[in-house]
Amino acid sequence: MMGFGIQLALLIWKNFTYRRRQTLQLIIEVLWPLFLFLILISVRRSHPPFEQHECHFPNKALPSAGILSWIRGVICNANNPCFRYSTPGETPGLVDNFNHSMLL
Repeated sequence: MMGFGIQLALLIWKNFTYRRRQTLQLIIEVLWPLFLFLILISVRRSHPPFEQHECHFPNKALPSAGILSWIRGVICNANNPCFRYSTPGETPGLVDNFNHSMLL
């Protein structure tokens, strides 16, 4: 019984000898991934990542919580603001935090 390493080496050798007979296909199969990788590197260098703070969104009720709570959540958070710190809606057990809304 052959070991896994020997089987893998034989399979790679068989694939290489098969591909060596078709040189153009071998060159394309080797250069195409390298070309794509170089494109990714150039995009990454031209547009470096920037630091952004954590984003906490206000909670929005689902329709199963009641139609009034759902409408208030949609209207009060229509602009979908992003806060730097945690919102009151992230408190465990708190369902309704629209105490100061116009729709109360």
